[in-house]
Amino acid sequence: MKIEFVFDVLYPFSYIAFQQLKKTWDEPNIHHVELVPVKMVPEISNDSLDILQYLKDKYGTEAAYKKLDQVKFAAYEQDLVIDLDHMKHMPNSTLAHQAILAVDHRFDQFSLTQAIFHAIFTKGSDISNPEIMKEIIDGIGLDSTKIMRNIQTKDTTEQLEDIHQRIMSLPTHPTPYYLVDGEIYEHDGSFSALQNLLKIS
Repeated sequence: MKIEFVFDVLYPFSYIAFQQLKKTWDEPNIHHVELVPVKMVPEISNDSLDILQYLKDKYGTEAAYKKLDQVKFAAYEQDLVIDLDHMKHMPNSTLAHQAILAVDHRFDQFSLTQAIFHAIFTKGSDISNPEIMKEIIDGIGLDSTKIMRNIQTKDTTEQLEDIHQRIMSLPTHPTPYYLVDGEIYEHDGSFSALQNLLKIS
């Protein structure tokens, strides 16, 4: 059984869901999960995007603030700190997603993803800046020179495009979510449901 976690590092709910996934790392008899980073807000170009204004334009002011309140509540449930002020200037996620794909080992890939989430939502770091990305990579003890080189040699641009096309071909679904053998897996978002999904019977 192949299980994939589809997410965008700029989505706070991806950060929240990733914390649940992280709790399963050391549990015995669970399926490995492949990370599938995908850019879900194409409006973010090389410049940053004011997410609050984006939500207002797309859903209206009342619905925009309601969505932010949902983020705050979900983060509180997971004992996470998310500084929503940073969402006023959300950077392009392409480099971050490329870096995740360029990591050779699964555990290191998960560690880098966690570090990127932390940099975005607690520090407001510009993850589109290569120098900042190098600092994030070095900060968790990985070789930033090697990973930044792997971004080119592994052709992560093509990998991201292939991922994007595959995800866009699926039925529309709120991000993040899980795929099981290529099909969207519906669950209630609870940790117990995630454990049931991952447990090897």
